[in-house]
Amino acid sequence: SLTTLSSIDLKREAFEKWKTGYSSAYAVILFVTVFGLASIYVKALNKVKDR
Repeated sequence: SLTTLSSIDLKREAFEKWKTGYSSAYAVILFVTVFGLASIYVKALNKVKDR
């Protein structure tokens, strides 16, 4: 759903609907996305800091 947070949607899929395979894949995709965005943000901060 578009109005719920990804983490809440992930919890519902895993523990309320018992779709463990789907929720595991969703968790990995969510982790990779957050990790990628965080690393881009840190690199941008380091570039600004080095100026």
